[in-house]
Amino acid sequence: MLKGKRAVITGGGGGFGQALCVWLAREGVNVDFSARRVEDIHKTCSIIAAEGGVAKGYLCDLTQPESISQFASQLLDIDRSIDILILNAAQWLSGTIDEQPDSEIYNTVSSGLTGSILLTQALLPGLRRSDSADIVSIISVCGIPNFTDSIAHPAFFASKHGMSGFTTKLSEQLSKENIRVTGLYPPDFELTGLDPLVDTQSRMGEHLMNGRSVWETIHFVLAQPRSCHISTLYFQGPTREDLDH
Repeated sequence: MLKGKRAVITGGGGGFGQALCVWLAREGVNVDFSARRVEDIHKTCSIIAAEGGVAKGYLCDLTQPESISQFASQLLDIDRSIDILILNAAQWLSGTIDEQPDSEIYNTVSSGLTGSILLTQALLPGLRRSDSADIVSIISVCGIPNFTDSIAHPAFFASKHGMSGFTTKLSEQLSKENIRVTGLYPPDFELTGLDPLVDTQSRMGEHLMNGRSVWETIHFVLAQPRSCHISTLYFQGPTREDLDH
């Protein structure tokens, strides 16, 4: 279903973003991703190349408009449409309003919100060239109205609420062009490996959700026929704070 498509993933140099790159490459997707460090690009590309997949990494700092513009230009210079855009990158920030310097607050909002908006805008020409484009926005439970059960900084909450509003409006606007936009609101989750899940014994609420489940959900969304537009997905699961209590 996904083989031969081209995907762009932000924050693919490590963690869940790196896992997304690997899982997409295993599906036969040609993967382009951004990272902030050259060594992280090499790590992700090495994993994928060792499995026979195709991936290319680009340096991009989502807090810098010039860096975003350069990244987008490099992607659009390739004579191929963009079929999948996954907005994954976001700087985590914890603490209360007076516990973080201005620079960290700025970077949290810029990387998790402004940068994603600017990149999406810049890549629209490539997405419009595809006859079946998808944008997946990984938002977080912190973007759900009235949710507060997290140690995340208020700026992180602000960033995620902003992404929620952006994704919701974008989903409505781009549906007219046959571009599907889906927002995911996962709770805290852990990444325990790149292999399929094997835990069939745990009961609901006993452990954090596994990142593999988030990927399986993304895969399900991407594999749907074009007549099916899943705009929003919420997950039920504990946060780290829940499990600590």
